[in-house]
Formats: sequence, structure tokens, C-alpha cells
Amino acid sequence: MVTIKDVAKRAGVNPSTVSRSLKDSKSISEKTKAKVRQAMEDLGYVPNVAASQLASGLTQSVGVIFPPSTSPDRLTQPFFMEILTAINDEAKKRHFAIAIGTGDSAQDLKEQVALMHKQKLVDGFIVLYTEKDDPVSHYLQENHIPFVSVGQAEDGVKNRSFVDNDNALMAQEAVDYLVSKGHERILFVTPSETETLSQVRYAGYVKGMQAHALSPLAIGLFAPKNPETIDQLGSLIKSHRITAVIALDDLLALRLMQLLSFYDLAVPDDVSILSFNNSLYAKILHPYLTTYDIGVAALGQESLTHLLKEIAEKTADPQQLVVPFALKERESVRDLRK
Repeated sequence: MVTIKDVAKRAGVNPSTVSRSLKDSKSISEKTKAKVRQAMEDLGYVPNVAASQLASGLTQSVGVIFPPSTSPDRLTQPFFMEILTAINDEAKKRHFAIAIGTGDSAQDLKEQVALMHKQKLVDGFIVLYTEKDDPVSHYLQENHIPFVSVGQAEDGVKNRSFVDNDNALMAQEAVDYLVSKGHERILFVTPSETETLSQVRYAGYVKGMQAHALSPLAIGLFAPKNPETIDQLGSLIKSHRITAVIALDDLLALRLMQLLSFYDLAVPDDVSILSFNNSLYAKILHPYLTTYDIGVAALGQESLTHLLKEIAEKTADPQQLVVPFALKERESVRDLRK
């Protein structure tokens, strides 16, 4: 049976260095950690998780909480599988497992999170959404449980950790881009007015419109469960002679294409669409979507890295980590100046 001493000998380090490498200690360089990992792989060494848990009091697991499945397609967003893959890949490198939490409502999720915590199934949580007055985040904060949100904390709260893009700036730059293409009648569309992400991006849209001395419009709502919002949105686009729409995500952009075709409006000839995420949906149908790449893999990696830091240090200060974004220009925005 391969032991830590065997790994140490193979890597040319002390056994204590191997132990600290397994715990991802900051005192060990990345070069040394890589040597230890390679030695473990060469020898087929598998850490004794049970012994490690007993010694540290940790479960070596983290909970990943999905948003409430309030609509049929909410959890089918490629974003969630992409970020889950990134979190899982990073967790495996650090010898952690993940446990997934889903539910039909925020209350369902809170009960599941409480159960996972009370049964000591995980050491902390990554919450893949942010909403105002969310019972899950409130429960975690009130009980001093380590957690990191993917998305800006509600109402800009600074006493909790989150990993996000600068969504307000991204939406503002989306307006700048469309204006540079000759658009002035620009509408922001989202499936939900209550989600923090929608509110933050809408605020960026408003700021962008005002910066160009243009009048921002009220949020355009496209809620799949509410057909009335779809009819109202179609009428709004026609009556205001909208030339460009900023959609909350790529899936919504595809749904907007379907809606516009019903009103005999073509993309981008009649209405341009700019969206966010740069998911696989962006290149499923022509015209391919002009969209913002939000760095999903980095969001996942950073959320897991910071959560493990909070778990290890216990007193780590809350951090707000910002991941860069980049515009991917494709075919869904028409240049009205030409």
C-alpha cells in the first residue's frame, strides 16, 4: 500500500510537505504542489479521506445550491452546467467533493441547506444565484456558515462574499456598443424583474442610455409562464419602433427571435439583439448572437477557491471578486450607419 512517505520520496520532499500540499497550504509553492500531485498520480496514491476528516473536523465537501426552479427552462441554462463543471474540476484538484441542492422554491432550498448543515454533510456553500430577501442567503449568514454567492449580493450588501462580473458596467457598455452602431431606440428585456442580476444590468442600461442623452424605457418582461407578458412585449417593440434589444441571456435572445418572427420582424434587419453569457446557444441558429463572454469557468474556480479559504481561515474577511468580461461580435447586431 502506497503511503505519504512513498509519495514524499518520489517527489523529493519531506512527508510533512506532502501533507501540507494535500491541504493546499499557502506555505507550499505551486511548483512543489505540482511535483507532489505528479508523484501521487505516478504511484496511484489515494489520500485517506476518513482519517483526514477525523483529524481536521471537515467533511471535505461543499454544497452547490442552484436557484429555485421557478420556470421550466431556468435550470436548463448552459451557464449552470458550465459553472458546475468548473467548480467540480477545481474541487477535485483540492480533494473536495460537491453536493448539489435544487428545489422548486426558495423555501425548499432553505430546508435542504439547513439539513445539509445540521447533518454536517458539507463545510460550506456556493450559492449560484442572488435574489432580494432570499431565505437561503439569510439562513447561511445568520448561522455564520461559510458561503460564497455567484452574483452580486442583494442591494449591494458588502458583508458577504461574492464572485461576479461588473454587470452594471457590462450593460452600460452594451448600450455604448449599440449606440456606436446607430441605435437609439434600445430596450432591455429580462424574464424576471426580481432577480438581482436583472436589476443590476437594467441599472447599467439606464445609465448608458442617459450618458447618450437617450430616454431609457421600462424593463421589457418576457416571462415564459405568463403569456400576457409576451403579447405586451411584442406590442411594445412594434409601437416604440425598437431597433435593438439587450437580452438578459442567450436563451432569452433565442426566444426573442421567435417572438419577433411572429411579428414579421427579422434579426438583425429589423431588430438587433445583444445578449450575455456566450453560451452554446449563441451559435446554434443564424444569425449567431453578438454576446458578452462572462468568464463562466473563472466564476466557478474563483467561487470555490474563496470558499475554501473562508473554510480554512474561519475569520477570512468577505471579498467581492470581479471577473473580466469580453464582447463577442457575431451576426445579430445591424450597423444602422451603413
